[in-house]
Amino acid sequence: MDVNQIIEEIEDLLDDASTVPFSKKVLVDADDVLHLLQQIRQGLPGEIKQAQWVNEEKDKILAEAERDAEEIRNDAGREADKIINDAKETFNNMISEHEVTKSANRYAEDIVTKAEKNALILKNESMTYVDELLATTQEKLKDILSDLDEDRKELKQD
Repeated sequence: MDVNQIIEEIEDLLDDASTVPFSKKVLVDADDVLHLLQQIRQGLPGEIKQAQWVNEEKDKILAEAERDAEEIRNDAGREADKIINDAKETFNNMISEHEVTKSANRYAEDIVTKAEKNALILKNESMTYVDELLATTQEKLKDILSDLDEDRKELKQD
């Protein structure tokens, strides 16, 4: 049974209880209340385990996103290095001819610029991805914490 349902049962039990004359006190069957409290104790570990599971999943997602981001950065670096090496090789092959040399310089600069832009795009996309994962996880954790706070407030009011 859900913890909220058990709390509602306790409220119903208090609402239906006999009142002590000239006071706000009520008479309830202790066994009934103890039974409902025992059910709450049994239900809370499940919700706590669920919250722990959500936290572990968040950690796994963050670790995976970090690995993905690192891999993307490494790939971009390797691609940039390859492009730069290709440009240097092309430059060395064309150095003897003046016009060809100018053309090679422009081509190498374009390649470096493109590689830097690609690396920046890949970095931004990976950061956006990680941020979205964190935001989703954060919202889930906020919902769980909000539910737990409401449950505690209800328990304290009774």
